[in-house]
Amino acid sequence: MPRKPVRTVVALVLFTALLSACGGPSSGGGGTPPPSDSGPSPVPSDPGQPTPYTMKGTVRNAAGQPVSGAEVWADNTLYYNMNALGTTDAQGRYSISLPRDQIGTWQAGGRFKTQYGGQWYDLSLAVDNEAAFATDAGAVRHFTLRISGERPGGGFYGGKVWPYFSSHGGEFEMDQVEYTLTPDGPLMDGSVGQTLKRHLDGPVLPDVPLGRYKVTARYLPASGPAQDMVLMGRDESQWSSSTTIMFRNTPDYGLFADFTVSLAPHP
Repeated sequence: MPRKPVRTVVALVLFTALLSACGGPSSGGGGTPPPSDSGPSPVPSDPGQPTPYTMKGTVRNAAGQPVSGAEVWADNTLYYNMNALGTTDAQGRYSISLPRDQIGTWQAGGRFKTQYGGQWYDLSLAVDNEAAFATDAGAVRHFTLRISGERPGGGFYGGKVWPYFSSHGGEFEMDQVEYTLTPDGPLMDGSVGQTLKRHLDGPVLPDVPLGRYKVTARYLPASGPAQDMVLMGRDESQWSSSTTIMFRNTPDYGLFADFTVSLAPHP
């Protein structure tokens, strides 16, 4: 009887391992156990040292609080779109069993899908070690849910705020406006935010921690007294001393929020 090509056998072994980790086609996902009768690896109470054929660790927010329900994966570096998946428990811990076939190496990745303010967001997780690892060596990889700060490949985890300027109340210098952003409830990662005072960096306020904010503004000219300003949100039709913003995700601009600002008209 002719032998099957090695690549086909490998694919069948890996598919069987992935399928058994998912509990069959109807399951919602999970770790990929080794082809044995022991079943999926339990989530360890302390990730500690690496365990062969296992990727394990924790997911926390920037304040160190555990993140439950985050999706974590080990991505095979040799085969396209071959992943072993896991989900964090209530303590932010996960454990993913890997196929025992030592084919290629694995890299860690993850994301966190959450509903906030009636909208769904798909947020990136920052891994503490991007190095690939061998299956039989295993690895401990910890993740942080970041809602602000620089991304390793460029850009920011936080959102952009775009103020549009109106001469409704008179002319003014855009770079001399001070914006105060006060968190309206917990931030998107569940942490308590801080009040921010910002000036424009180019046309935007960059890297604002993701959340919902009440925004006010003051004009601080180089000479002369400070002046009150009024704002109008995207879905508002009247000027007010403040507006509330939430970030929305767009293909072209990423996560951003916007509003219009003007000098307060003289009485």
